[in-house]
Amino acid sequence: MTINRQLAALYVMAACIFGCKQPEVNNKVDEKKRGIQQPETDTMIAANDTVEPIQIASWQIFEQFDGKYALETAMLEKEPLKTRISQLLGKEEASFSERFDVTPPVEVEGPILYNQGCRRHYCGTDEAAIAVDMNRDVVYVGIAVNGKAKLYGERHDSAYPEKLLKWKMKFPLN
Repeated sequence: MTINRQLAALYVMAACIFGCKQPEVNNKVDEKKRGIQQPETDTMIAANDTVEPIQIASWQIFEQFDGKYALETAMLEKEPLKTRISQLLGKEEASFSERFDVTPPVEVEGPILYNQGCRRHYCGTDEAAIAVDMNRDVVYVGIAVNGKAKLYGERHDSAYPEKLLKWKMKFPLN
């Protein structure tokens, strides 16, 4: 009788061992079917950081435009400037571009790249200006329509460079 009890106990242990493992496999199969994935062995949960990384553009190539004309260098078509102007101005981009018909040479003074332009035969009323603070990675634009100027700054930055502010002051309708 002791042998029967030992066999019975062994049978119960084997049933428990095999029986306990089977539902785990079935649960994983069911979870996969439902699109649920269990973490491997790491139970750490990644939390979102409150710091948002900002990609800073390299403006080094733009320093070579100092003393050259924006149209001959296609400066406004170079990245990241092209995309950033488009994002900053939206529907006003066309107005900005048509006011860069006649331009003086580009100026780079310290960290500030600056240029301005006007529509042919409408200088003094229909103009545009651009300033890039290359250290702070911020693009600023000014557009004058019929003698009234408006300034734009990325990320709503209103610390406009001095040259851009002087440009705006020449329009009496401000």
